[in-house]
Amino acid sequence: MSSLTPNERRHDVAWDATYEGLVNGAITLIPSSAAVFAALQYPAFRARTNVQSRTALIIMPALFMFGYTSEHKLSNRMKEIANENRHSADTVLWAERQLQHRATKAAELKEEFNANAHLNELYQQSISQSGVRIVPGHELNTYHRAANYAAENPIKVLAGFAIPAVASIFYGRSGKEHLELSSKLMHTRVYGQFATITLLLSVMGFKEFMDRNGKFITEADAMARVEEMHRIRTELMERLHHEREVQDEARRELLAAHAEVEASKKKKSKKHTTDQHQTTTL
Repeated sequence: MSSLTPNERRHDVAWDATYEGLVNGAITLIPSSAAVFAALQYPAFRARTNVQSRTALIIMPALFMFGYTSEHKLSNRMKEIANENRHSADTVLWAERQLQHRATKAAELKEEFNANAHLNELYQQSISQSGVRIVPGHELNTYHRAANYAAENPIKVLAGFAIPAVASIFYGRSGKEHLELSSKLMHTRVYGQFATITLLLSVMGFKEFMDRNGKFITEADAMARVEEMHRIRTELMERLHHEREVQDEARRELLAAHAEVEASKKKKSKKHTTDQHQTTTL
């Protein structure tokens, strides 16, 4: 059986994982730089650190986020490709059974049909029913890609909206000089919790909607999966043909060996009969 994670797709997977890591690493540089800049306002921090240690405090969180997110993306993409290829293989077997059933029915009714066209129809039907939504064209629109990203990364989307929301709430409270710091923090916590819970419900509700209806893929991606199914079918037919040839060859060798054994038995039996006849004559 062919690999569920084919070697020819390694470049796409590696690029996706690297891009994900770079984006998240760059985003992490913002709070880490801000944290170090804020800490530089304290003389004790400036006295206990040098340029190298401060640079490390800025870079190391970004490097960690790069490694973590790229590895996570790599694992998810490999699983996604394996699921797609497993679905393609299962679809090929299902389509073959449907094709044989229709061929039998067509033979009974003495009708002709185009096997390749019927296979294409079955493959496309299987893809459309596999939990995806096919968008015409060769490229997804921005809102399609955003919807797919939100469905695949709900925690990141939630954090991306919640953190700026809480920060803006605190910034709004800090402008009110009549409030003490504890009151500002209390207001930020209350309003921030409300905003975060609202965002959480919205993001998870959208994820549930996407899980029920499937992510968006282009028509070109769907046709590429159909071509992949045709390739898997060709490999399956070749493997079955090879297995039949091996079985036929083994059967022929077995029959030849059996014939040799029978011939040897007959020869020995004939010789034994001749020896007995000669002994009786003497």
